[in-house]
Amino acid sequence: MNTAKMKLRQLVRTAGKEVLRYFPKARQKARAQWWAHEGRTYARLTANIKTDPKVVVFSCFMGRSFADSPRAIYEALCADYRFDDYEFWWIFREDRLEQFQNDPRLARAHIVQRSTEEYQRLLGRAKYWIFNARCPEYVQPKPDQVYVQCWHGTPLKRLGYDVQVDTTNALNTTLELADRFKMDSAKWSYLISPSPFTSLHLSDAFGLEEQRRPSVILEVGYPRNDRVARACESETSLAIAKEAVLSELNIPRNKKLLLYAPTWRDNDYKAGVGYVQDTLINFDLLQKELSDEWCILFRPHYYIANEFDFKKYGSFVYNAASVPDINDLYIVADTLMTDYSSVFFDYAVTDRPLIFFWPDFEYYDDHVRGFYFDPHKIPGPKCTTSEEVVDAVQQLNSWQTNYGKEYKRFRKYFLPKDDGHAAERAIERIFDLHTTQR
Repeated sequence: MNTAKMKLRQLVRTAGKEVLRYFPKARQKARAQWWAHEGRTYARLTANIKTDPKVVVFSCFMGRSFADSPRAIYEALCADYRFDDYEFWWIFREDRLEQFQNDPRLARAHIVQRSTEEYQRLLGRAKYWIFNARCPEYVQPKPDQVYVQCWHGTPLKRLGYDVQVDTTNALNTTLELADRFKMDSAKWSYLISPSPFTSLHLSDAFGLEEQRRPSVILEVGYPRNDRVARACESETSLAIAKEAVLSELNIPRNKKLLLYAPTWRDNDYKAGVGYVQDTLINFDLLQKELSDEWCILFRPHYYIANEFDFKKYGSFVYNAASVPDINDLYIVADTLMTDYSSVFFDYAVTDRPLIFFWPDFEYYDDHVRGFYFDPHKIPGPKCTTSEEVVDAVQQLNSWQTNYGKEYKRFRKYFLPKDDGHAAERAIERIFDLHTTQR
């Protein structure tokens, strides 16, 4: 489809969503009718398709990227001779096809466009579905298919049925979204988890029945963190990994790198635009105080619809929004700064410092989503102003002294199995290989 048609379709879709935002009963009725219609179409297209035991389909963030645990599992399968005769497929949205169709990392895979008849027939044929976000509500795996929910992070913010604050700011009330989570968990064959903490809270949030949890949960570590963990195994491996990323992304080499990765906010939804980010750091101040030694890698959440213009900051701010895999940024960043994003759990694999910028903590905690535990217990300085962030960066030499022991306990509790081999363990269980695990 050409660009003009894509834009027109998106415009019509956006307008429809804006109308339905304000009429919940109409929204729920329209959604149910749509799912029923699409479900009938899916059933018709897949009715006579047999499941192929050697076909695996991958999807990352609903077709937005080639990253996260689906990528890690895909790459581990490609490296394993036992899967040389398997057929791999990756699902991408229409607007991402051009980006990935000639990617050499996908040389072993076929590519299919999401929400097409070919895509639906593929879902009907593939034995294994490896996803890190919910699959379409109208799709139902057959009894002989294996749906693996990798999810995309250890939860800090409450999710699904655990959210205690009601909101109707976007296209779902709190309960509507929780019910959609439960629809997904009912389809799971497996849920990949890095820790008992994550196993418990994702199961509760998605409404996974107690009796199914022992057979569904694979507590093997997060495959998404394997590449970072392996890169950090030694100074040599880290130097090689850093050089590869710096060369590919053209990131400055003569400065220390501060990865700034804020999350989205449920309450910052603007009609006709989407989620916006209005709580950013003062880049002017940071440039004035830190630019001699530091460069900022700015990575907003993919929900954020803002268009950021950092031209006036020159090489001080590197817009990393379009970098497909955030692991590349973890590998090269000397420090991570975030707000309420769960990225700090994954970055902790590097054993490098964390800084938190919380300009709206009380409001977020009370009115937006809430947390699974007190974030003040996370090791690292908690800043409420840009001036405090500057001070925290300038005092990083004492970070390990101040937080090192606490950080070690934190890593042991939340990342007990993130040792670089989680994908291997997941594969052994998913494909029922019965070999000795690491």
